[in-house]
Amino acid sequence: MKRELTLQFLQRTLPNPPWDEDSLRKILEDLRVLADYKYNKYEMYQPARLFFENLNLFLNRFSEPDRTTVLKFIREHLIFISRDEFQQLAHVLYFDRIRQKQLDLTSIKSGIPRYQLTRLVASDEFKRIQRASLYVALSDGARIDYFRRQNLEINNEQVLAAYYVGDEKVEDLQKELRKELGDDTALFQCVFFLDDFCGSGRTLLREVVSADVHVDIIVDVPEGLKGKLSLNEEKHQLEWNYKGAISEDDSALLQTIATDDNMKRAIASLLQDCSNRKTFIKGSLNRISSEPLMHIVAPDASVYFAPLLATEYSISRLRELIHRLPGPLNSLDIVPAATVSNTVRILPNAGGDIARLCETNYDKKLEDRHTSTVMYGYDDCGLPVVLHHNTPNNSLYFLWARKWGDPLFPRFERHGREVRR
Repeated sequence: MKRELTLQFLQRTLPNPPWDEDSLRKILEDLRVLADYKYNKYEMYQPARLFFENLNLFLNRFSEPDRTTVLKFIREHLIFISRDEFQQLAHVLYFDRIRQKQLDLTSIKSGIPRYQLTRLVASDEFKRIQRASLYVALSDGARIDYFRRQNLEINNEQVLAAYYVGDEKVEDLQKELRKELGDDTALFQCVFFLDDFCGSGRTLLREVVSADVHVDIIVDVPEGLKGKLSLNEEKHQLEWNYKGAISEDDSALLQTIATDDNMKRAIASLLQDCSNRKTFIKGSLNRISSEPLMHIVAPDASVYFAPLLATEYSISRLRELIHRLPGPLNSLDIVPAATVSNTVRILPNAGGDIARLCETNYDKKLEDRHTSTVMYGYDDCGLPVVLHHNTPNNSLYFLWARKWGDPLFPRFERHGREVRR
């Protein structure tokens, strides 16, 4: 969009005062630089609809008095991670996180002091640990291809593009490891699970409460419980996503499906177990514990979750649950290349005018059976974060939700759940 045309739409959209021509030209120049350097490179934009075209539609979704608040939020608080920045984080992840952990382990096993880096790097133990390190992508956004190309000492027999691989591939990895090390009993000593972004960590690990129900039961989950309650048809169990004690409103909704004695007992069991935090864990890290790849990992291996970017919130959540995994995953350490501070989150009763806008502009149609409420983003993360390839659903919904209408950085679900209006 040309400069003067952009200025005209800002003049029509923003109130005057406070937006006179001088202030409009100043913020337009700031936004133009950001658009050229970052925002126009958002990979989910349609042809001919880049940042300023979307900004025009986006601002008009808000009342005129609120447009100033929203524009200042975008200008001053939005965190946009570009492709170049993600590639730099991949470099940081290897040299400042992964390599340092390998050096720590070398020092422990060899007895060489940690500060004697030249001796450590030249040691046979370090070379062995480097070769006995396995790199596993947890998602298709893990940048495993770039990570591999930037670190040529890692060979193809140390890298997995997914954790769910068959026995044949696992046997090949083990065979090549033992061949190179000259050790017929060698196992991987380090495992690094790679990912691009960790917003809440619930895909990796989450707590669930369950209760048995009739084999042939059909559960019509009330609208207000979607994303919280589900039926595991295979195990014939009701499952509740645990996030603390069940609220009075949720408890009342649960009672509406207690249509017979069996369901009443199941609901009572859910409420009791939530009250006592009698939970079990689900998620990809738990599934990995039973995958074939763990057969070639030493029982005392050092295991790491190494995302390019993670929120402080997700790290604290995961650390609370990791000890419940089977070994060696129960000693997993989290080593992100960079973290998103809790201080940037927009939260209820603490997010000021933006929190108010999240509430007044919210639409219940944004909720589904996977997310529950997203008034402050999935799991109430309240993030002002946009990634160049897609916007996390942990971010504020008006940044990404196409069903809301005219978001600034539209999100496309990997599994196609959200359809265009």
